This record gives sequence, structure tokens and C-alpha cells, in this order.
Amino acid sequence: MIKLTEDAAQQINTSGSESPLRIAVTQHANNKGFQYLMGFDEQKDDDSLYDIRGVKILIANDLLDILNGMEIDFVEIDGEDKQFIFKNPNDPNYKAPAE
Repeated sequence: MIKLTEDAAQQINTSGSESPLRIAVTQHANNKGFQYLMGFDEQKDDDSLYDIRGVKILIANDLLDILNGMEIDFVEIDGEDKQFIFKNPNDPNYKAPAE
């Protein structure tokens, strides 16, 4: 299951879109990591639909294993710049935070 932080859910909800948010992933050409994609879309037959913190999320069934356990956050980077970040333990480039 994918997790959304409260900040990420609030940012997505500000869009006002009635369509669910699709989360997708592609592998970089060098096979050394993933690229994440988000956009509002309509549900297809091979999708799973989740409601996470009030956000409807679509995931293609063939991506469920790759995205399982991923957390999406919305954070401030370098002062005023904010962006979504994807923390996916299934990504070969993911480094878990030190405890």
C-alpha cells in the first residue's frame, strides 16, 4: 500500500480535481532507479483504486508490487521551492534514513 503524508494529501487536494490521481513508475534507461509520474486520470479495468487521506489514488495492477510500501511527501527544498518526493524501498536508489 502507498502512504501519503498529510502535507502531500493537502497539496493534492488543493487541485480541486474530481478525477483520481494516477501514480506510475518507469525505470530509467540505465536500470539504476525509477522515475515517478503523477497525474489525474480515469480508472481503467486493470487499475486498483485506493482512498488514502481523502485522496483517490489509481495504480495499474502490474505496478502494485513495485510501489508497495512507498511514501509520497511534499517538502520544502532550498527555502521556498516545494516538491513531491517519493520514498520507495523497492527502488534500487532508495536510501532509508539513518535511525
